[in-house]
Amino acid sequence: MSRGSIREVKQQCTLYAQRYGYKAEQLERGLEGYAAHLFAQEDGFDAILEGQDTNQVDLREFICRRKDLGVDVVLEDLIHKRMMLVQAAWRSKQGPEEDKVASFFDAPSRLASHDYTATGDEQIQDLLANLSEKIDDGYEILLRFVTNVSVSENTRLQELTEAKNRAYEEADQAITCELYGGSDLVKKDNELRSATRGGFVDRVAFHVQAGKTIELTSPFKTIIAVVKGNELADLYLRKNVGSRLFNLNIRLPLTSLKVNPKMVETAISSTEGKNFFYYNNGVSAVCSKYTLEDNTIQAERFQIINGAQTVSALAKARRKTANSDVYVLFRLTETSESYGGEFTENIIRYNNTQNPVKASDFFSNDDIQLWLRDSLPTLSGKGPLPAFYYVHKSGYKPRGATGRGLRIDQLAGIRHAFLYGPVVSYREPAQFFDRSGKYWEAFGINGHPASSWTAEELARTGAALAIHHRIQALGKSLKTDPKTKDKPEAKYLYRLARYVTGLVGAGLEAVREDTFNDYSTLIASAATFEKYVDPIVKEARSILRLEWRNLQDKKLGVQPEYNLARDEKIWVRLSDSVQESVVSSDVTF
Repeated sequence: MSRGSIREVKQQCTLYAQRYGYKAEQLERGLEGYAAHLFAQEDGFDAILEGQDTNQVDLREFICRRKDLGVDVVLEDLIHKRMMLVQAAWRSKQGPEEDKVASFFDAPSRLASHDYTATGDEQIQDLLANLSEKIDDGYEILLRFVTNVSVSENTRLQELTEAKNRAYEEADQAITCELYGGSDLVKKDNELRSATRGGFVDRVAFHVQAGKTIELTSPFKTIIAVVKGNELADLYLRKNVGSRLFNLNIRLPLTSLKVNPKMVETAISSTEGKNFFYYNNGVSAVCSKYTLEDNTIQAERFQIINGAQTVSALAKARRKTANSDVYVLFRLTETSESYGGEFTENIIRYNNTQNPVKASDFFSNDDIQLWLRDSLPTLSGKGPLPAFYYVHKSGYKPRGATGRGLRIDQLAGIRHAFLYGPVVSYREPAQFFDRSGKYWEAFGINGHPASSWTAEELARTGAALAIHHRIQALGKSLKTDPKTKDKPEAKYLYRLARYVTGLVGAGLEAVREDTFNDYSTLIASAATFEKYVDPIVKEARSILRLEWRNLQDKKLGVQPEYNLARDEKIWVRLSDSVQESVVSSDVTF
């Protein structure tokens, strides 16, 4: 580990220690903060940043300090159903103790027990609430042990990490163990801060089968070859490679440990292994430049854009047995594009033959997304709406934009909750970007494809955004006010902001024709908005508080909001209650 890396990690830890109220020399506290702010920038987990730079956000809610059950940071990716647990250990010279690392990597079995989590502080209980249910629901768990010293040369720790991963794979558990040393943290930091937003694999080299290649030189240099499955598996299993091979792959869930078991069975079979080539559609990749010499390919900025599940399955099979009979059809195209780009996107779009890619998979280029990119900002800072800009694709920020970025997945969840209820956005948010039709419920008109909206539809979406912002602000206020911070509502309102937005939306529709008439009028001024929205917000919160008390009395876990938000019957009952209340004398405007 270079002196520069050592100095940079210490500087960051010193800054984060002081930022969260500790002394500069309390570097382990600083390491916890540094890790939280670093990993919170990763796609999916970055929803908690709400479009802001990581340095502008207070993450103390996700950094555990007392009775933390051996977990220092908890982050959640709702879209892809992932939970990241981090433990930080600052050491002067020697690396962390093996038993400490091993204990952390064994944490899921302990944390899934309600009896065990009950011994922790209220914060860690809140963050890990319903963990066992989430695991049963298909959540993946990422375990990251971070330290300031170098671990790359620590053979025992590397072998320990590999053994734990192998054990989880053999048990078919979607749990990944990762070990980050100081240099790894610096490298991750540099990747996330770069304009490309994603860590590419450094130059790679691998072999193709002699006499089984075809090379095209124009219009784009491309090689089509037969590759041994073990070549791709070994590439995936190399240090600092793994899922970084798939940063351009649009289907993040398929880069996980949850691969097709039949594919693994075929790859390890002594009789069926030779048929893998015929059963599988192959692997496609892109790079900025490659060379082929003596059956060895060397490629720069190499990315697999189709076949992530195939490679993951081969890697899983490789750990069980090295079957030399497995071959894969492989194609590599030199695009010259540094990261993505129109041509690369088109390759991804049309290359998928096993699972055809629909337009929704490339949402950033959809006509409706481009229209929203240009039209939503016209609402920014007007009436009850805060200043914001629309992030229709990762890393997008228009010149001169102010306020927070509204991510495409956030808009999908908020608008769908307002129009159809919040259950889908909590139960299966990935449906907004698959072939289920929920994409057009979130972005279309009446569930149908559209390339633009009417002014009234844009205003209705503006109302939903303003309500959601208002609920989140109330949730934050409840958490920080000494008079309310210990009240039950302070613990769930922010997280259930979409849910309350849906309830308010149902109430507004019940009285719209007799009150404000249209959403353009509703959001025309903050005063009009408050007149009609605030009473319904008050009623929705009251009804939800009553439901919350009933659920608590039934002892459905530490924080039952996960189950509440996913229950369609509860949603129908509560939305009916809100509508009944607002059309009666209970709510006056």
